[in-house]
Amino acid sequence: MKKTKEELKKMAIEAIDKRREEIFSIGDSIYNEPELGYKEFKTAEKVRQVFESLDIPYKDQIAITGLKGIIKGKESKYRVAVMGELDSVVSPKHPHSDPKTGAAHCCGHNCMIAGIVGVAYALKDTDIMEYLTGDVSIMAIPAEEFVEIGYRNELIEKGKISFLGGKQEFIKLGAFDDIDVALIQHTFSSEVEGNNIRAVAGNSSNGFIGQEIQFIGKESHAGGAPHEGINALNAANIALMSINAQRETFKEEDYIRVHPIITKGGDLVNVVPADIRLENYIRGANVDAII
Repeated sequence: MKKTKEELKKMAIEAIDKRREEIFSIGDSIYNEPELGYKEFKTAEKVRQVFESLDIPYKDQIAITGLKGIIKGKESKYRVAVMGELDSVVSPKHPHSDPKTGAAHCCGHNCMIAGIVGVAYALKDTDIMEYLTGDVSIMAIPAEEFVEIGYRNELIEKGKISFLGGKQEFIKLGAFDDIDVALIQHTFSSEVEGNNIRAVAGNSSNGFIGQEIQFIGKESHAGGAPHEGINALNAANIALMSINAQRETFKEEDYIRVHPIITKGGDLVNVVPADIRLENYIRGANVDAII
C-alpha cells in the first residue's frame, strides 16, 4: 500500500520523538567532549556505535576520523547524503571548553551530529525506506573549522591528508562520488530575540581562503643594537594596517571579510623579532572577489 509524503513525514517525526532522549544524550555527550579537527576520535566512536546499534553498513577512518553509513531504499536510483560535522572550535574561555585543548562546541556541531543520528533513527526504526527510490548516506565529516593550521600542515607533510578541510578530503577520497544531493543543517542563534524563527532554508554562505603567513627578519639585541636587526613584527604590522586601509574598497555585494590573527609575535622581548606568524581568512561571496 502506497503512503503519501505527509504520511512518511509523520512516521519520521514520531520515530524521532520516540528517540528524543537518546538524540539529546548524544548531542550533550559530544558537547561535553569537544575535539578539534582530524582529532575527533571520541566523537567518531559515538557515531560508529549508533551505526552498529542500527545495523547500518558503514566505512570509517575516512580522512582519519570520518564515517559514511548507507541506508538502502527500495531502489538505488539516487543517493542523498545527510551530513554532520564532527569538530569544534578553539575557545579556551568558553565555560564548557576542554581545559587541556581549549576546544569548545561554540558552533553547534554537536547539534549537527545529533541531527544526523536522528535521521538514522527515523529511517531505521520505520519502514520509510521501503517507499523511497533512493538510498540515504549518513556522513560524519571531520575538520570543518580551519584551526591548528600548523598541525594540519604536518599531517599533509606526513601524507595522512591532502587538504586542510574534511569535506575537501572527503571529495578527494571519492566519498561523494556516488552522491546526487548533499544536505546539511546548521544551528544558529537568532539575531532578534522572540522573532519565532525556527528554521531557514536555502541560505548561501561565503567561501574563503585560509592563509598561514610568515614574516622573516633578523635578530639582534632590542636594547643594545636594534639597528643591526630587521624587525619582522614591524613588517607584519605594516601588512595588517595595509589590509585595513583596503577595507573601504571592498564591494558590499561581495561580502568580503578579512580577519587575521598573530599566532607568533616573537621569541623574547629584548630580541628584535625575526620570525612572525599570522593566520588569516579571506571570505567572500565569489571566487574572483576572494582572490
